[in-house]
Amino acid sequence: MNHRKEKMNLWDQIAFEYDPKSPTRRVWTKSSLWVEMFGKALNGCHKVLDVGCGAGFLAVPLAEKFEVHGIDLSEEMLSLAAKRARESDVNMELTHADSHTLPFEDNFFDGVYCKFALWPLKNPEKALKEMVRVVRSGGRIVIIEVDRKKKYKGHKMSFRSKVFYLIYRIITRTLTQRKDTRKVWKDLMESTRSNPLVNLKMVKESLEKQGCRIISFDTEIQEKTYTFIGKLISSEHEKYFLCVAEKGG
Repeated sequence: MNHRKEKMNLWDQIAFEYDPKSPTRRVWTKSSLWVEMFGKALNGCHKVLDVGCGAGFLAVPLAEKFEVHGIDLSEEMLSLAAKRARESDVNMELTHADSHTLPFEDNFFDGVYCKFALWPLKNPEKALKEMVRVVRSGGRIVIIEVDRKKKYKGHKMSFRSKVFYLIYRIITRTLTQRKDTRKVWKDLMESTRSNPLVNLKMVKESLEKQGCRIISFDTEIQEKTYTFIGKLISSEHEKYFLCVAEKGG
């Protein structure tokens, strides 16, 4: 219990880095393309669930098109998401909840999506099972994650990438006047080191085992969503993947 509380405190401390309005996001990623990608993957859905919604990076803009419900274990993230939703004049239902035990009835949603929120979990397969459970027959399950081939042992960057990353850190800290969160991230990565490996193979097999049909998958997400600077900084990073599945009857 204390371990979980400690981890969530760490997420609370970096909530501001997930702010949809953060000026630093535009430096390395194309936010509109993420929204377009998920909107297309959820085509035909009305009521959708954002698992690990964070500060509302996807939930807020998608709420203009869908009835969005979001869950997260970080109260700071949820608070920021609610604030951005009010500013954008959109309605969302936000719930403080655990991805391992979603507080919704079976077949409650038309679709569910999860963006980079499986890897921090002790049991990502259980979370995937929960996502399938709360989606109706024929509904969509959309996952984006890092296609990890091995356990995290720290980022190994080339000299060029290190230089660009250092410049990026200096610029972002100057623009935002925020604290340096490298220590928080180090502690967070250490606390999740023993978690199961999440990758495309694991996600596809888990969803298929639960009777879902894989509609499509894409392993060129960085190429499509990163800016020039983002590509320079993450040139040695493992690839992201998008997996779209349909729940069987």
